[in-house]
Amino acid sequence: MKDYKNSNLKFWDSIVQEHVQSDFYDVSGFLKGKTSLDSLELEVVGDISGQTLLHLQCHFGLSTLSWVRLGAIATGVDFSPAAISAANELSKKSGLCARFIESNIYNISSTLDEKFDIVFASYGVLCWLPDLTNWAKEIAQCMKIGGRFHLIEYHPLMTALDAGLGNDVVLKNSYFNEGVEILEAQGSYAIPESSIKNHTYEWSHSIGEVITSLLEAGLHLDNFMEYPYATEGSFVSYLRKSDDGKWRAPDHKWGVPLSYSLSVSKK
Repeated sequence: MKDYKNSNLKFWDSIVQEHVQSDFYDVSGFLKGKTSLDSLELEVVGDISGQTLLHLQCHFGLSTLSWVRLGAIATGVDFSPAAISAANELSKKSGLCARFIESNIYNISSTLDEKFDIVFASYGVLCWLPDLTNWAKEIAQCMKIGGRFHLIEYHPLMTALDAGLGNDVVLKNSYFNEGVEILEAQGSYAIPESSIKNHTYEWSHSIGEVITSLLEAGLHLDNFMEYPYATEGSFVSYLRKSDDGKWRAPDHKWGVPLSYSLSVSKK
């Protein structure tokens, strides 16, 4: 576990500045008033004006500050010191006030001594977590009674599939959690052309594993939805961008679930 933490932290620290400067994140557009939140995130979470919001695995704070722009009293948490430093800098540049805290996901409830109206996480967060049982317990600990947790995430089936011959889509990886996968790569999802080389430790988590972990933490499932599209899919070889700007598996009679959302509450 020490190896996975050190390696993954090295990766995330190394890509922060390139991500801040990338077209993928469009920080300049954000500073001019654009939001980094997509239509699905906004629809699932709803009105957050005046509410306290905890953003888990916030990277360099772009989405956290987007919630602030919409009226939230926001706290962003990430385990990367480089990301937290960049988030604080972006907060100053934007004039949007948020608190950013460096913390491992499994230590949040001991790092923070408060409860939140909303806990939020989205896109590409679960694959970095080996243990969803303690993840869900930490979330429950951070929620007020009556509070909500919203997750918008890439569907595990999306990453289990890959491009085959012609327009075929084939099974590449396990849909279920079969333990750690060590990946060697260059660049990142935001900057595939980057010269940064790295290896990361990642895990696949089925929908059942995600929901069960939250229920076992004492939370109540309010809503769960699957979607036959992803709002960002440029890093997935078999997806194609549709006219509506969403990414789908092309030329197939049946839609493939590519993202999902769930909302749970603390009674």
